[in-house]
Amino acid sequence: MLLMESEHIGKRRLAALRDVLSSRYPAIDQRALTAELGLKPDWSNPERLDSMRLFLKAVMTLRQEAIPDIALQIGDRAQLTDTGLLGYAVLTAPTVLQAAKITGHALNASGYVLRSKMAATDTHYLLVYTTTSEVRAYREPLLEMSMIAIWRCIQAILPDGQASHPSFVTLNYPAPDYSERYAELFGCPVSFNEAHTVIALPKPWMFLPIPTGNSSLLASCAAEVKQVLGEGYHGTGIVARVKRALVEQPQTCQFSLEGTAVHLKLNARSLRRYLTQANTNFRSVCLEVRMGLARQYLYNSNMPLKEIAYQLGYTHTNNFNRAYRSYYGTSPEAMRHQPQVANI
Repeated sequence: MLLMESEHIGKRRLAALRDVLSSRYPAIDQRALTAELGLKPDWSNPERLDSMRLFLKAVMTLRQEAIPDIALQIGDRAQLTDTGLLGYAVLTAPTVLQAAKITGHALNASGYVLRSKMAATDTHYLLVYTTTSEVRAYREPLLEMSMIAIWRCIQAILPDGQASHPSFVTLNYPAPDYSERYAELFGCPVSFNEAHTVIALPKPWMFLPIPTGNSSLLASCAAEVKQVLGEGYHGTGIVARVKRALVEQPQTCQFSLEGTAVHLKLNARSLRRYLTQANTNFRSVCLEVRMGLARQYLYNSNMPLKEIAYQLGYTHTNNFNRAYRSYYGTSPEAMRHQPQVANI
């Protein structure tokens, strides 16, 4: 990938930190902190160093000297849009469980410094998190920020949204002086010095469909995707409208003529006729959208082929592989290892 998930998220976290300091802590000398981190005055990274580690270095400095709970504040501002294409994949997944699988694999297969696994009990799914050894010095603030950020992103895909709360949270480090802030942010019991760092979700949640059409986050993520996919998604013509519908509301459209027609407030026969008048047909337009999305998933995420196929409405991975090879002349796996020119 041109931009690993860790670098993408690191840049977003640096921007969020700068915003928090400007809006809430104007007395802190940002110029001194900027110089210490080796950033430009606008907090961009002049040497393309690891932005996540620069962010964690800044957080460590602020925690020790001025703002003990700064990592929690940054995590509280997290949005799915911070994760680029991954956010789009999560928002368009059919269920919470599928979204959890996508994000877990992305964390474990990418250059990010957090690792996750999922375990099921009779009543809960346990999301378990650890950090990689190279960020041992930043472990506690990283987990502070990440756990809240992950929970905010989970809330975005639950039907009850911000009103949802985990059953419990456990953390494998000592309670800080501001430990009461954890319970406020999670809205559930939080315990420290436990064996594992865990967010516990009620098991029935995992099989809930992700809400569609009620989130500005999906519109924002879809806008980024359409920008990368090209000019064909702009304009008022029927082909552009169908393409936009398939990207913006894949759960509603379901990559089908009937579902797309309903979303466009047309009947299937009229949509078919309009596409014929535009010298194309639904199958061709739908395939173009699917293959464009597939290319972006291959280039800009670490999603397994099985998960990509599922996201794009293919029942079997083999069907996706055949369609991809027929469209691009090479297999998805081979394409993933080729140099790429697009990025989200």
